[in-house]
Amino acid sequence: MDRRTEAALAGPLETAGSLPLRVAVYSRITEAIRDGSLPVASLLPSESELGTAMGVSRTVVREALMLLEEDRFVRSRRGIGRFVADRMPHLGLQKIRPIEELLRETGPAVLVRRTQNALQSESPAFTADAIGIRPDEPSWFLESVISRDGAPIALIQEHVPAARLTELGEAAVAAIAQGGADAGVGGAADAGVDDGTADEVSAERSALAALIAVLGPTFGPGETDITLGVPGSTRGKLLGLPAGSPVLILTQTLELHGQPFYLSKALINPDFVQLTISHTAQS
Repeated sequence: MDRRTEAALAGPLETAGSLPLRVAVYSRITEAIRDGSLPVASLLPSESELGTAMGVSRTVVREALMLLEEDRFVRSRRGIGRFVADRMPHLGLQKIRPIEELLRETGPAVLVRRTQNALQSESPAFTADAIGIRPDEPSWFLESVISRDGAPIALIQEHVPAARLTELGEAAVAAIAQGGADAGVGGAADAGVDDGTADEVSAERSALAALIAVLGPTFGPGETDITLGVPGSTRGKLLGLPAGSPVLILTQTLELHGQPFYLSKALINPDFVQLTISHTAQS
């Protein structure tokens, strides 16, 4: 291992909360790949060398390398070793599309089931900033589980500003308040949700898909950040995963008519889904 590689990889790993060591090793190696400390197509250090540099066992390193191969940062050559991939995975979205459309490209059909509709009287500071409102202004919070063949594969949490949604008209409000389904059966309105809450609301679309169906392809530009994290106990339960399991996290912010309007965070089970995506606004 050369000095530059050793300097990039060595040192204690940050494992705050329930973050598994394999995820911390994954993050350390991907950082070294992206900053050039581990050049494209270069031979990776051995499992023993990597473990010694980061102070973890070979088993932990092996698990992290498996994740790196799954995400196409690393490839193996039988009898030689593991190499940094010739090309890095693409990040972002080719165009602004609802998460269920992306997931439909990775396998069989998916089902969206709305689990929360909440009209919040106040908004957390991070959410408020992302959707262009003050923390004391109301916003819609929507949560949906996306499943395939009866198994949950993703969880998406979406936020839109209440006042601006109302300005867009009754159809836009109904797309959010009624769960985004074409039929009203089982929707929030049928459940008597004047206060914006709903329990296990049935839906066929994410909030973004429902709004695009009403407003057309008017969203954008936007940004998508892709990170690796863990779901925690509450979200993990909805995904059928232990709290410390690694998940892909897609955080998306979008503008509408030149102003911030939409924020979403999608947690994706990487055991079922692999994404290759880049990002521009809709055309």
